[in-house]
Amino acid sequence: MFVKRLKRVTAYVQDCRIPIIPELLTASWPNWRESFKEVFVTLFFSLMPLWLGLLIVNLLTITDGTSGFIAKFASSSDLGILSASLLGPMLYMMFREDKDTEDRTIIPTFPSGLWFIMSTVACCIVATVIYCFNYVSSLQKYFDVKGGLITFVNPDTVALVSWSLFCVVVVLIVCASTIRNSVETQSARMMSDNTQNFVTTFEAAQKDQQDFSEQLQAEHGDQ
Repeated sequence: MFVKRLKRVTAYVQDCRIPIIPELLTASWPNWRESFKEVFVTLFFSLMPLWLGLLIVNLLTITDGTSGFIAKFASSSDLGILSASLLGPMLYMMFREDKDTEDRTIIPTFPSGLWFIMSTVACCIVATVIYCFNYVSSLQKYFDVKGGLITFVNPDTVALVSWSLFCVVVVLIVCASTIRNSVETQSARMMSDNTQNFVTTFEAAQKDQQDFSEQLQAEHGDQ
């Protein structure tokens, strides 16, 4: 029952031409597992400033502790810039598949490649806006009529947007990696099937030739 419903949902999604989702539905669990491993390794090293900084902060007694460090890391736009930088390898992976093709276009042949590019551009724009507003606010050159410092951004809002951007980037990387693994698996399976068909055809041709040779020898023997 569940398999039938899943196939029905997959067919409905494909008919509606929803991007990215159809490719994910055809991916197997090993494809997802490998993508999770890849994302874990990527985040482990890219977030080293965060978790290594937490270790250093907890060793000191003059800091605000773990919560203060994480809040500062997110509200200072560092998390947003780091999140946007993670999308570079994903785009390279998509365009790498087109290096042997003659058509040079800005849209890769990777499944739903245009949607991944649009999402990447949107994430980079959000990260840039966050960074620019934080930069202007950190200049501390604007004052009100009473001489009070004017702040342009709300740190809590910046932290919320930065964490949301980070989650979106992680989802994009997982989806792109899973689709790539699925495509590679399907290509390998097709090559294996073609090889098997060739071997079967070759063996059949050899057997027919051997049978024909035996038949000729039997006819000559009768004569």
